Amino acid sequence: MIKIGNQQMLREINKSTLLHAIFTDGPISRVELSRQTKLSPTTVSVLIEEMIREKFVHEVGTSGSGVGRKMTLLEIKGEGGYVVGINLSSSPAHIVLLNLHGELIANQGLKSLIGEEQLSTELVELIFSFVQKHQVPRSLIKRIGISLPGRLDDTQSTVITSHYLKLHHYPLLAVLEEALSIPVLLTNDLDAAGFAERFSGAAKGDQTTLYLMIDYGTGAGLVINGQIYHGARGTAGKTSYFEPYCTPVLAKKLKDDYPEPFAALSVDETIRTFVDLALAGAEPFSELAEEMIQDIAGHCARNLQMLNPEKMILGGWITDNGLFFDKLVTAISKQERSAYGATPIVSSHWKKYGAAMGAATLGLHGIFKQKTVQ
Repeated sequence: MIKIGNQQMLREINKSTLLHAIFTDGPISRVELSRQTKLSPTTVSVLIEEMIREKFVHEVGTSGSGVGRKMTLLEIKGEGGYVVGINLSSSPAHIVLLNLHGELIANQGLKSLIGEEQLSTELVELIFSFVQKHQVPRSLIKRIGISLPGRLDDTQSTVITSHYLKLHHYPLLAVLEEALSIPVLLTNDLDAAGFAERFSGAAKGDQTTLYLMIDYGTGAGLVINGQIYHGARGTAGKTSYFEPYCTPVLAKKLKDDYPEPFAALSVDETIRTFVDLALAGAEPFSELAEEMIQDIAGHCARNLQMLNPEKMILGGWITDNGLFFDKLVTAISKQERSAYGATPIVSSHWKKYGAAMGAATLGLHGIFKQKTVQ
């Protein structure tokens, strides 16, 4: 005898299977859903009607032409719900709103929020204010994704440490879910940015990718066989060998060594001016830039040799100037020395929105992923 609890669990699994198929392959007919999922036509019909009532799914026309019965097509209803993605890192903080199709509806910058008090009160107020500004009922917010610089525990619910946010063993997920009454997920900012590129950016459809950021900080986001890889203790993606090229460190060195052209400039202006001078052939900046390119390329090439990803995505100041980026890509490919062809290397698609987009799309992934028996 099947217990009621087991029946409900089976229903939820079947429902998630259909949602996943519609999200992945829609527009799609009920007949094709039954064929793909191996669920009976009756089960498909009953669950689809339920999802239509819930406004997750809607009918979008028919397929077929000529004589014969046309099949009604189903698709995820974009305005049936929304996900919010937030990046709490400093480069810079952002909030984005996506519909259930993954389309970017709105985005804006956020002020820096540091410490337990600001994150537990001001962040909640900012989220509700953002949603209200864009006239989205709170009931339609299905997930909120938060990306942050720091290390999370194995359950991705507690911030073990974040020097930038000044958090230490802080149960941020529980705090936010209690305040928001909306499901929340936490992720590292670089993991999120890498996932965004795979979901809807420069590496869309790729299953194994390496995302590398060199900007105000540095680190890597790894996706292996379609899953974010955190490492045995959650510290995968450390790239301390790139720290001399982080913008504050590099700008300070340039200002100290060559005060005349750089002293009055901001950090970002210093980096841009240095790259422009180097590419124009001005010495000693041209030689210095070449040394930097070769060193960065060497580290990138060794990562490629070890991981053998389908694609490497680069982000940060090293991608801002097209000519500089092209020189770096050429240097990486030469140093990779692969007998099977160089790994494709691309610039990040989402740029400064990457971590917020990744947090939001991870929320979408959570809604539409196929559930299994635990």
